[in-house]
Amino acid sequence: MPAPARIVQPRYYEAFRCIGADCEDTCCDGWGITVDRLTYDKYQHCRDPDLSSSLHELVTINPAGAGHDDYASIKLSETHCPFLSGGLCSIQKKLGEDYLSNTCATYPRMMNRVGDVLERTLDLSCPEAARIVLLDQWPFEFIEIGEIDGFCKGNPYVPDTPTAAYDGRAYPHFDEVRNLIVAILQTRTYSLWKRLVITGHFCDKLSEMAIMSNDEDIPGLIQRYSHALNNGSFDELLSKCQFQPAVQLLTVLELVVSRITSDFTGRRFLDCYQEFMRGLDWTQESALSEVAQRYAEALVQYYAPFVNQNQFLMERYLVTYAYKNLFPLGRLESNRKCGLHHIGNSISIQCMLMLAYYAIARTVMIGMAAVHKSSFGVEQALRLIQSSTKAFQHSTSFPLRVIEILNHNGLRTGASMAALVQDVSVTSV
Repeated sequence: MPAPARIVQPRYYEAFRCIGADCEDTCCDGWGITVDRLTYDKYQHCRDPDLSSSLHELVTINPAGAGHDDYASIKLSETHCPFLSGGLCSIQKKLGEDYLSNTCATYPRMMNRVGDVLERTLDLSCPEAARIVLLDQWPFEFIEIGEIDGFCKGNPYVPDTPTAAYDGRAYPHFDEVRNLIVAILQTRTYSLWKRLVITGHFCDKLSEMAIMSNDEDIPGLIQRYSHALNNGSFDELLSKCQFQPAVQLLTVLELVVSRITSDFTGRRFLDCYQEFMRGLDWTQESALSEVAQRYAEALVQYYAPFVNQNQFLMERYLVTYAYKNLFPLGRLESNRKCGLHHIGNSISIQCMLMLAYYAIARTVMIGMAAVHKSSFGVEQALRLIQSSTKAFQHSTSFPLRVIEILNHNGLRTGASMAALVQDVSVTSV
């Protein structure tokens, strides 16, 4: 692949350094670990007496059809990498960073190729990366940098259309579409939930255009939404939304339970989930109406004051998601692994996924706030955002399950997701 003409990244990107054994979590537990072909060949020629036999035995070639970047895999010891020792990677410790696979060497750094531009961001599933990204209060901004060595590490992909209607052509006006979505997410004259509802309506319109192969009207749609955003034209639409605490609680609970009962889930998120249940005093004997009332009260008394003082936190979470996942298309290889590439209204689907992940984080955080009350703060929020990102956004089987659950609960469009993300006003409780 030829080198990109430009390389851009957020200002905070270079601040990341792995803190190793001091990390509250580990990226070496709970995930499958792929090994690229070049690194696999290095392992086959390793002569280190302590590692040679383990590398030959524990690193196995993937089935036919695997590519250069996922050529082999490391056999896990239960749920963790067998080369993890004392919170550190024994391969890196003995052989050096050059012997790490692309997966391990780049994480939590993420790369996407958009046309002739390479975009580099950080993944919030890493605790240290989450701190660096989410505690930066400035609006998200890319800066251009000079050349870097090994730009292909991280497997950057050109964004490709997620709908069959475009017959494999690159999605038109991607930059303009994403720029508007990011602008919506950062427009603080609207509450964050209102920004998400506007985003949902916009994505539904884009999805309709994709199905109809209607490329030429996209610039006009962008212009109309941009104008409406700046002139308060969404107020009537937003006034029709109704706060539905029972719907939020039951749907999020179904999503969470589906995930934690189907695959390994890290202790860090499970602890947050238990706090959520304890904060709402939610037991098998609880009446839903009573739980919903406690939930609404916790939202107003503890969660809302925290969010008002830290507006940047969840806003930065969403903007980072948008850039990391090439929103509203989704990363091509992720769409294929998750089985999303064949869905006709996939722009709406991508929006529903983003709002579902947000709804999970927000709803669980409200229950946690009920435990910590006025002492609920950034530390608890970071713990929840990082652990939920790791648990939900890195699962290849979960996205399709999300859509099934949402559809079963009557949520089939980006706009309908208002039911899961709307906050309640103080006077409503």
